[in-house]
Amino acid sequence: MEGWQIEISEFVENDLREECEYFEQHHSEKYAQQFWKEFYKQVDTILPNPLKYSECRFLPTKKKGYRNIIWGNYLIIYRIKSKVVQVLTLFHTKQHPNKIKQTRRR
Repeated sequence: MEGWQIEISEFVENDLREECEYFEQHHSEKYAQQFWKEFYKQVDTILPNPLKYSECRFLPTKKKGYRNIIWGNYLIIYRIKSKVVQVLTLFHTKQHPNKIKQTRRR
């Protein structure tokens, strides 16, 4: 699917930064850097086929526009809009699933 772009929301950048700060404090700087790199590797797997990941069961829609990547203890939730994939949130699965619904407003 040529011409597709990936947009990463500021919410994801903030979530990612917070997770990395936590890992730096509780594990190591190297671990935090590896987490950062792995996140972007996961996001890169969305293209060239944004439909390859399953619909996000916490955000069902008729057009199945919200999808997620299951990555360890995290969900990377994204939305497909005409030729743009918007990465909306990095969600740790130990949080309450109702928090995911806030993703619709992003």
